[in-house]
Amino acid sequence: MSNTPSSLESLRRLPGFVGGLALILLSGWALHFLGYSFVRRLGGNQELNELIGFTLTFTISFGLFIVMERHFWLSRLMGLKHGRSHVIEAGLFWLFGIVWAFVRAAGAEPEDENGSKPASEKQPPQPRDPARESVETIVFVVVLVLLLKLFVTEAFVIPTGSMAETLYGYQKIVTCPKCALEFPVNSHDEVEPGQDGEMRALVGFCCPNCRYNGRFGPDDPRPPNRTGDRVLVLKPLYHLTNPNRGDVVVFKFPDTPQVKHTAQNYIKRAMGFGGETVGIHRGELFTTTALDYPADKIGELDETDDLGNRRQGLLFPRPDDPLELWRPQYMYPNNKAAIDLFEKSRAAGFLETVPGGFQIIRKPDEQMLADRRIVWDNDKQPEELARRGVPSRWYAPKEFADKWTSDDPAKPRTFAHTASDLQWIRYRHLIGAWEGKLEPRPIDNFLGYNAGVERDSGGREASRSGAENFWVGDLVLECEATLGDDAEVVMELSKGTSRFQATFAGGQVTLTRTGPNAGTIASRPCKVRGSGKYQLRFANVDCRLRVWIDGRAIDFGNDADYPATEASQTDPNDRQGEGWYAQNDIDAPASIGAKGAVTVQHIQLHRDIYYTHGQSGQYLYYVQPGHYMCLGDNSAQSSDSRTWGAVPERLLLGKAVFVFFPLDRIGFIK
Repeated sequence: MSNTPSSLESLRRLPGFVGGLALILLSGWALHFLGYSFVRRLGGNQELNELIGFTLTFTISFGLFIVMERHFWLSRLMGLKHGRSHVIEAGLFWLFGIVWAFVRAAGAEPEDENGSKPASEKQPPQPRDPARESVETIVFVVVLVLLLKLFVTEAFVIPTGSMAETLYGYQKIVTCPKCALEFPVNSHDEVEPGQDGEMRALVGFCCPNCRYNGRFGPDDPRPPNRTGDRVLVLKPLYHLTNPNRGDVVVFKFPDTPQVKHTAQNYIKRAMGFGGETVGIHRGELFTTTALDYPADKIGELDETDDLGNRRQGLLFPRPDDPLELWRPQYMYPNNKAAIDLFEKSRAAGFLETVPGGFQIIRKPDEQMLADRRIVWDNDKQPEELARRGVPSRWYAPKEFADKWTSDDPAKPRTFAHTASDLQWIRYRHLIGAWEGKLEPRPIDNFLGYNAGVERDSGGREASRSGAENFWVGDLVLECEATLGDDAEVVMELSKGTSRFQATFAGGQVTLTRTGPNAGTIASRPCKVRGSGKYQLRFANVDCRLRVWIDGRAIDFGNDADYPATEASQTDPNDRQGEGWYAQNDIDAPASIGAKGAVTVQHIQLHRDIYYTHGQSGQYLYYVQPGHYMCLGDNSAQSSDSRTWGAVPERLLLGKAVFVFFPLDRIGFIK
């Protein structure tokens, strides 16, 4: 059988066509995704890696296709007819890859042996139509944007305050008239009706720094409502990139992914993963993968029959439809097996001495810093309280009073020390100063974003509490210290019956512990050597001590971790067993000590996020395989997996990485 001219021509083109297919075996967005996935796994700053990965791999992959199609080289190689614009053709190859090659091949025209059309088939050149080319370019850009939105990135707006203060929903920015702290207050119910359909105006606030309860009035008009943060979400098949614990993720609400053709998108942190049992205890998160939940296990249920006997049945039932595994009942909250293991772990201080026991989840530094909330900014002390003679929160105790001098005895912002012995200034949490209550209290989980006063359309007012009065022992202390020769600075944070210290002297930072299990924890070289000015930060969060000097973290590895042991004293008012504190946490939750010539100023004290229990005191949850336990940073006011269940992997849209509006909020999401 002889070959026809057309079949011979096809055979001649075959090597070039196969070579072209090899070049576009992966379309450009897939190349971009693979490169991005690799770069984001590099060491160092994860957010910076992701920005570099997204920008660099997108630019390289798209640029590669433009270079390959310049002068229609890629089209010529594959024997395809030429388009009007090599940039548009390159973009279509980038988007559709092999699919576009076959679409083009279907319309290819025969060429002579020199790569041109036979003379008999050549047509006179057609005049260019600028209007048509403009329309084609616009259509191409629109298609490109839509596909980028579908596969690469998309913008979302944050409607509620469940992720405050990492991300804000609708809010008013308030400046406290007493201490001048600027802070956000949730105003969602003023913009959108609540579940009862009622709109509620925000008419009052409570400052998270000085705790002044203020009202908007003629002399202090209500600030305008600001829209929620607008964020960019990376979504290149995100669930295939192995999400990390603590990632801020966007997903479709499992119960109602869409309402009236509108997607119900939620944003939370992924804190629990498939196969884990997650515990919430005293504001911390704990996890284990040692517990098994057999679908056929029979045992006593929490239900009783008419005679008062416990019913027998499946302890860990499964739904008929596997797509329903996300529902809260299949997280088996507070099941007996989990409670037994958790109590054994707790009694052992959550050490590894309990096989398969619960271990504390320690947040990375970036997330920990994003989760901190202001307790007291010493540079923002109310003049009015000083005039009233209210004691300052930072002070030198009587035994050290003659060793320290300050810039203003009534409201000291700067403390100077010259004695050769170690002397202290201490913090006391006087949150009731405006009401004349000067008795120090434990630091609690108050959040100014949640506090305030609302008024409904009928003029009725209701106060919003900013706290559930749980003690928070995870604190972050910051200051600026100016040291003379051979001087020493000690930063101290109390937690329960222990006090943890970071001592800066002689080019070393040393971590120690007083009270139970007293001793040196770890030591590392540092830049605090001789005279100089230093920005110091000391954190005791998630049973891990952390230190920063001039914004750079000191790497202690796991040496600065300590067991999550129990305190010897509990709060009799703590009915849920979550909050606990010792007298240390009232007398001096934070202190700064000095030897030699030291000046301390710009002191700030923050607390960590405090995870509260879910409904009915539930605190143990199983995460089904292929699901995530997603929690809001505003734990006391967040509707999340504690309430409505886990998030199926199939509904995960991507990771929120960047706030691009409002302009004063631009930055990476930690």
